[in-house]
Amino acid sequence: MKTTTLSIKGMHCDGCVQIVQHMLEQQAGVKGCSVSLDAKQARVAHDADRVSAETLAESVRTAGYEALPTEN
Repeated sequence: MKTTTLSIKGMHCDGCVQIVQHMLEQQAGVKGCSVSLDAKQARVAHDADRVSAETLAESVRTAGYEALPTEN
């Protein structure tokens, strides 16, 4: 299990947070995530053999937000 932090730009409200969380939770290998509007980031617990940090970031980008992974 690995925890990846994504820096996210473009979130403006709780609805944005819910969209980002939904996009991340739909990825195979994600065990859980938390998204913070104030911190402008998401922390994702995932199986690194099933989903990469870049794939997680790309799933957020497809929803219209900027996302950059910072692996912990």
